[in-house]
Amino acid sequence: MGVKGKAYAKFLIPFFLGVIFFFVPVPAAGKFSVPFDLVVSFLRGEFSSQVKIYTFAILELGVLLSLLAPFTHRLSRFRTSPVILIFRLAGGLITVAFFTGRGPSLLLEGDTANFMMDVLLPSVAVIIPIGASLINMLTSTGTLDFVGTLARPLMRPLYRIPGRAALDILTSWVGSYSVGLYLTRNVFAKGGYSKREAFTIATCFSTVSIGFVGVVASTLSILNLFPLIFLGYFIGVFVIAALLVRIPPISKIPQEYIAVPLPEAEVKGNLLREALRQALLTARESPSLLRLFLQGFWDGLLLAALILSTISSVGTTALLLARHTSLFHYLALPFIPLYKALAMPQPGKLAVATVIEVAEMYLPSIMVKNSPTLVKFFVAVLSTSQLIFFSSVGPMIVDMFREIPVKFSHLLLLFLERTLILIPLLWGYVKILEIIGVL
Repeated sequence: MGVKGKAYAKFLIPFFLGVIFFFVPVPAAGKFSVPFDLVVSFLRGEFSSQVKIYTFAILELGVLLSLLAPFTHRLSRFRTSPVILIFRLAGGLITVAFFTGRGPSLLLEGDTANFMMDVLLPSVAVIIPIGASLINMLTSTGTLDFVGTLARPLMRPLYRIPGRAALDILTSWVGSYSVGLYLTRNVFAKGGYSKREAFTIATCFSTVSIGFVGVVASTLSILNLFPLIFLGYFIGVFVIAALLVRIPPISKIPQEYIAVPLPEAEVKGNLLREALRQALLTARESPSLLRLFLQGFWDGLLLAALILSTISSVGTTALLLARHTSLFHYLALPFIPLYKALAMPQPGKLAVATVIEVAEMYLPSIMVKNSPTLVKFFVAVLSTSQLIFFSSVGPMIVDMFREIPVKFSHLLLLFLERTLILIPLLWGYVKILEIIGVL
């Protein structure tokens, strides 16, 4: 096989593996899932005890390495600010309580410990290394260049980000926001995104997967409306992103790089031909697929060790505040007059569901399970489109993009902006569906 043939093989093999693994739905247990989701579900289901031990071990290892990092350059990636270090230490202690079943009753009573230790933390611990393995092959063998060149005419004028960001978006949609954030972090570290571009992608496009939107619809018993829920979610995410990139806090993030900037290819002539040419140029210079796979898996393990403890501490705090205090009821008060003015049913419950999403995305769906269909539909679209929640995405972004740096205040402001834009937008969408007799 010649040089050109090897380049084609290096590009096409990971490309089609990625398409199959992340994008091709297959029937399983009465529904359709992508192979990536099936692999993760199989590991968490068949080896739940082992996965729980692995999650605990890698989380505590991350805490230990963070404590040792100031004393050796080899652990530089685990160095962080004093505030984040406190979050990591707290997360380590909280997870010991979850794992051993010994600790304050506030932590162990109810379902907070089960949710964190059996659902959220294991999901992140498994998803990131597996996803990173294939994502590293895709980004290093030409798929990033191929998708980026094709998407550039759309992404740059609308969202002020490179075309290569389209792959991050697709990965989040069909795989997981965890893998999407890993990809963004990976490209950012190589100079593919500026600080503002990375911040834009992480906060506007690290969406929940299509499968999770289906889970929300199923929880609310409105799975028959899934296509309309997904359409509203699609409109909400992409319309809001075009607005948010043009106002603070995103517009105030500097256009600086943390590595030598990767150039965007100039499109000359046929777009598809140029995309393929750029992909082959990258594939020709890439290491072996096995090396890229193992490198991605190792990088994913280190990233999981880095962020799990922060997710544990911040996520647990958010859930405890939501379940054991009236904080979100007070925060919801300003939204009640707004929902009354829009003549929405159950304005009080709807207002609380609106603000409680910032703690955990699934909580609004649980709150309105017995509400009228219109309310359930509105909450299903709103909660999946708000994107930022502090049981997982918030601490992940803060910990993974320390060079920007991302602040919790940035994320809270973005949550508020997204919510205030989404409410009238989705109200109009719901009213249209109501008029034509769908709701």
